[in-house]
Amino acid sequence: MTLFFSRRTYNASKKRFTNNPADVTRYVQLTSGPDASGKWQGGIISKDNWLAQVKAEATTNEITIYVHGFNTDQIDNLGRMNKIRAGLRGAGYRGALIAYDWPSAGTVTAYDSDKRHAKLTAEHLVRDGILPLLALSPRPKVNLIAHSMGAYLVLRALSEFDDDAGPGSGAWKLNETMFVSGDADRRWFGKGAWGALLLAHRSKRFTNYYSQLDDVLNAAVPANGFRKRAGRSGMPPGIHKNHVDLYSHEQYLKDVDGPQRTVLNSHRWWFDNAKFYKDAGLTLAGKPAFPLPTRRRTTTTDLALLS
Repeated sequence: MTLFFSRRTYNASKKRFTNNPADVTRYVQLTSGPDASGKWQGGIISKDNWLAQVKAEATTNEITIYVHGFNTDQIDNLGRMNKIRAGLRGAGYRGALIAYDWPSAGTVTAYDSDKRHAKLTAEHLVRDGILPLLALSPRPKVNLIAHSMGAYLVLRALSEFDDDAGPGSGAWKLNETMFVSGDADRRWFGKGAWGALLLAHRSKRFTNYYSQLDDVLNAAVPANGFRKRAGRSGMPPGIHKNHVDLYSHEQYLKDVDGPQRTVLNSHRWWFDNAKFYKDAGLTLAGKPAFPLPTRRRTTTTDLALLS
């Protein structure tokens, strides 16, 4: 079963989602698919029914939301979401894996419009996903895995809500937050910077998976005023005590053969990598950042995927 909530416009006459921003959030349950023709079985259901299905999906009281990035249409998003679910299951994760489906155009020429759509729809990740999930009883541990521009969306989403927005008393909080090839300004993650403070307040722990060989993020640097991206250059020195910078350059070189080192794969290789899933599974299980069998120390304060 595949469960996601979407802020893409739905074309009822054609029974399909478009790549345009919607005025409402729709909750979707797919029971099977895709078949040989690429069709899925299932459809839009009520919010309450969807929340019940998410809760039933997990054998532990954990829910992880995947937030896709730039150049990702809905079919691509569903495929990667299910790949991540399988990878985490293989690594021992037994919670639910769902997705927030925001309106990316699914083309490399739409970077600027994708970024506008990410900012426009960011608040609904929290308003229509995170907060209703945290209101379930018993309250689950809610994790986030954000890829590429999804990291930018997550930061914008978290910044829209104060402590009073959450259920119960006190500050509402995520459990584990992971950015993978995050397309967000590196400076935002320095100690005392707004992104770092936001993540420290809203998440028990933050892990930044980055690779210096990410060619997609290299191309994104000039598109963002030549500001370095956290998913390629890592976080600045002196990061928050509960933030982890995980260098993965050497793991990429070891596990991705030369012919497969394409521009696109340098940005997406994680989701075909067993070491990444094992590390992510241990992180979701709340294991200390070090020592882990998937990590080693470096000559800096960063850790590295064990190549």
